[in-house]
Amino acid sequence: MHEYAEIIVDLISNAVDRPFHYKIPPALRGKVMPGMKVAIPLGPRRCEGYILRLLSSTSVDHAALRDIYAVSDPEPLLTAEQLTLLHWLAHRCYCRKIDALNAIVPATFRQGHRSQKPYLFAATAEAEAQIVKLTKAPAQQKVLQILLDQGPQDRKALDKKGITSATLRALETKGLIEKRNKSRYPTGEPAAEVSTDPLQLGSEQAVCFERIGAALDSNRAQRLLLHGITASGKTEVYMQSISKCLKSGKSALVMVPEIALTPQMISHFEGRFPGHIAVLHSRLTPAEKSREWQAIREGEARVVLGARSAVFAPLANLGLIVIDEEHETTYKQEEAPRYHARDVAWWRARYNKAVLVLGSATPSLESYTQAVEDKGQLLTMTGRITPTQLPPVTIVDMRQELKENHRQIFSRLLLTELDGVLERGEQALLFINRRGFAGFVLCRECGYVVRCSSCDVSLTLHLDRQLMCCHYCGFEAPVPQTCPECSGIKIRYFSAGTQRVEDEIKKLHPGVTLIRMDSDTTTSRQAHSHYYRRFREGKASILIGTQMIAKGFDFPSVTLVGVVAADTTLNLPDFRAPERTFQLLTQVAGRTARGKLGGKVIIQTYHPGHYAIQAAAKHDYCVFYNQEIENRRQLAYPPFSDLLRFLFSDSDEQKVFEAATWLTGQLQQVISSAEILGPAPASLYRIKDQYRVQTIIKGQQLNAINPAVKKVIRTYHEHKPPYSVRLAVDFNPLVVL
Repeated sequence: MHEYAEIIVDLISNAVDRPFHYKIPPALRGKVMPGMKVAIPLGPRRCEGYILRLLSSTSVDHAALRDIYAVSDPEPLLTAEQLTLLHWLAHRCYCRKIDALNAIVPATFRQGHRSQKPYLFAATAEAEAQIVKLTKAPAQQKVLQILLDQGPQDRKALDKKGITSATLRALETKGLIEKRNKSRYPTGEPAAEVSTDPLQLGSEQAVCFERIGAALDSNRAQRLLLHGITASGKTEVYMQSISKCLKSGKSALVMVPEIALTPQMISHFEGRFPGHIAVLHSRLTPAEKSREWQAIREGEARVVLGARSAVFAPLANLGLIVIDEEHETTYKQEEAPRYHARDVAWWRARYNKAVLVLGSATPSLESYTQAVEDKGQLLTMTGRITPTQLPPVTIVDMRQELKENHRQIFSRLLLTELDGVLERGEQALLFINRRGFAGFVLCRECGYVVRCSSCDVSLTLHLDRQLMCCHYCGFEAPVPQTCPECSGIKIRYFSAGTQRVEDEIKKLHPGVTLIRMDSDTTTSRQAHSHYYRRFREGKASILIGTQMIAKGFDFPSVTLVGVVAADTTLNLPDFRAPERTFQLLTQVAGRTARGKLGGKVIIQTYHPGHYAIQAAAKHDYCVFYNQEIENRRQLAYPPFSDLLRFLFSDSDEQKVFEAATWLTGQLQQVISSAEILGPAPASLYRIKDQYRVQTIIKGQQLNAINPAVKKVIRTYHEHKPPYSVRLAVDFNPLVVL
């Protein structure tokens, strides 16, 4: 019988970021299990904790051990897999174990909230024949008529119609109505109305499906990269692979990079696997998320569809994980624990002997390099399944437009093509990866740029509110009429955003119906679903948006894609800028020519000769990859090395440098096998009144130095006097601004 328990305390504190040993009182022996939440004493306080493992003995002084008070939840919160994952995540991401646990399990579930399964009231087969016999019970007759005319209804809908619980109980007793499980999808994200049968696979699709099927049959962990051009039919390969997985009695996880894609994906997957789908993403309410989580744990949902956090879905007997658009940066968590969903997915695949499929038309350099080195991992699809193939792309040199005195944000070619689309009643997509009206406001007399008072960035003009906003801290200021520096009056707006594009389109085509999708217009929970359906149904002619519209969407009526400014990401001070530019341009170009009408793409740029833009215009991933991988090789950047970033931030500039200098010095004493860069100011030096300084370790297989680094981090937190400077550690960051 186990007499002791190793427990992690439920407190976000470096001081208690270690397991504590407690005695299991006789009354609880045999009743507690690993993964359970329990009440424990910690000093004078009563705290919550989670049992990591049970012990028969302990090296801790028996007299110093204290008893567990009570069990907080009779069911273990964490499975054996999740407990093992917790330790790996804390090690990999240099975070506290409790941070890892909080990422793995939703807050509502940790707090013990369990949602009741939603259900609908539906008329039984006998109802229609019996309704005429209920003349003496008009309330019951009314309910049956509603259910027969309008279909199954939930309790809330019936309440609004004045139906009482007594009436429903009476009908249930008579066997005239019954309760049915209700789709768990949030309002605004309906499941497909009809089931969809598997499609006939093309030759390339069939080869890829057979390879994935063989991997599923092998009963060992495998990682496959499905490199298929836009509209090559990757989703159908995913769904048929999932079907094979389900038939073998296993479950599947499908991940998408943007919440905006979930309405479309729900429709596809629920149509194919009705009743088996659960959905997880950040726009769910706590009750909805808890309901989905519960359905997954209980095995009711065997296919999970979701964004980044869905990688922790508690699926039992996991057989297949699909990460669609695997190159997307949204799969990287920017707060502790700073995990990449791709890494967590591969850990889970190895643990469950499952298959991980990474899908993309523009794979990350890391994934593609790994697949090339092991050719058995690379699956390719080079042809489209649509009536037309990849669209022709025209690059417009905006420098030449200026030389010829054309100063609009739209080139003459784009204006002409847009006019043609509207005349023919087709649809167009205009992409610019910046929200707002203008990127910055500048005085043309002295060169003064209006900046945020708290951040080292320029303010973005939002014309609809007549305000300048900081997209980092939320600071707002009125638009100046005169220059604060020289009192000049030549205040001008530079670098267009989505709002400016919308404004210009309305001036050029006053009667056109358009939709703008960016983080300003999609703040409501159902905004993505609403805008997607409106545009899909042809209720708008032009869709204007940022990167959230650049991938995944399937709009057959879109015959023109205009990239208003291709240089937005290209000019970022980040070694991944060319890769992101190529990926965005290639993905957004793939939104057209998906129907019988065909389509074309126009890219506007001030850098027409850049290899990323040239390769995107040719839809040629290999040309881009060969150029970019050589650049990375020469600079020893990923995938030829790992990066470990230490970011220090504080309102006191001197303290930040002191803390960064001290920790960097400690690292230099214990690490000789890797290059240490810094400390140096981050590219965005001040955000929300916090000065930011970074040190970066660059080298191969940095996991090997994890123990030494963790010891330095622990010493930093225990420094006397303690440093007040915040330290964030990120393994292989995707953004180093």
